Amino acid sequence: MNKDNIIQKLKKFGLNEIEAKIYLYLLKHGAKSALELSRELDLNRTRIYRYKEKLINKKLIEDSVTKWGKKFKATNPKFLQLVIQQNEDSLKTQKEIIPSLLDDLIKLPNFIENEFEVKHYRKKEGLKQMFWNQLNAKKEILAFSFETKNENAGKKFAEKVRFEQVKRGIKLYELENVDDRGNFWYTDVPRWNEYYDSYPIPKNILEINQIISIFNDTVSIMNSSHAEPVGVEIINSFYAKSMRQMFWEFWKIAKENYSKSK
Repeated sequence: MNKDNIIQKLKKFGLNEIEAKIYLYLLKHGAKSALELSRELDLNRTRIYRYKEKLINKKLIEDSVTKWGKKFKATNPKFLQLVIQQNEDSLKTQKEIIPSLLDDLIKLPNFIENEFEVKHYRKKEGLKQMFWNQLNAKKEILAFSFETKNENAGKKFAEKVRFEQVKRGIKLYELENVDDRGNFWYTDVPRWNEYYDSYPIPKNILEINQIISIFNDTVSIMNSSHAEPVGVEIINSFYAKSMRQMFWEFWKIAKENYSKSK
């Protein structure tokens, strides 16, 4: 028996090294008292009791009362399957509550007022990560756009982002200097027209030379015109709110201008 190998495997089930040693020792030597475990494993008795409770909660050891007093014994190794089930149940619960929990936490007044975070990204891989981050949008992405995702991240990755956006039901609104409204030459993603809308805005009203996207409490700025693409994400609810208001004002102007030109 390779003891170290077994301990490493047990650690993958959420046991730490001491818990794994106690459990393995009890499997091999039978029921033991806290004093016996303390002496034979050279561990403080207080620590033995602490780890015993954790192992009992995981259904891997149980109390055993004998004529020589109270001892601990290992349960059948098949109980390890319960550890997997408990982890799966816990993960399922966490997945169910995480959306509402995050929503509650970011609405805390102190967080909203004081949080101002800036994240930096470099090169093409950095821009890809920024595009993917936008898929965390709750319902919509607002963008002042310069070139398509195909040019900034490659068409294969761009299509992956678009497909995921449609799948998540996120709508993208774009303002750009190019007039190609309703022309989806750059994508083959099904139902893209349901989750995308745009208007051209003349350069004399607003010249767009960067990709600026607003989603949730984040303002994403990408600059791909230099030799090395760079980008930043500014996370602040007040700044995002101001940029969102600015976007919709320019959207109104672009829409009116487009209607007059048709």
